[in-house]
Amino acid sequence: MAQDFTLAFEQGEPIKTITTVGSANFVLVTVPESTKRISIGCELTNLYVSFSYIDNAPANTANSCFVVAGNLLTTTIPNGLDSFSVIAKTGSASNVVVIMEELL
Repeated sequence: MAQDFTLAFEQGEPIKTITTVGSANFVLVTVPESTKRISIGCELTNLYVSFSYIDNAPANTANSCFVVAGNLLTTTIPNGLDSFSVIAKTGSASNVVVIMEELL
């Protein structure tokens, strides 16, 4: 299920949590247009992150970056994009953390 964090900065919440992410289909995460860098991770579950998939796209690790459990992946969002997709490597991931940054 897609997650819309477009009002995160306006609400003073640059850190958001996705409650559950499965391993069968990608979850699309939309962030504010002004977001230039994200950090994403899960304490207990390995993830894949991609800029190539839509919401509910079937699991596929092509064009995806592996994120080891207990770590954060920090990456710049490519110009013109305001979303990314995330999926659990196996099973389901609880409390996937997304940190959004505006770079001046």
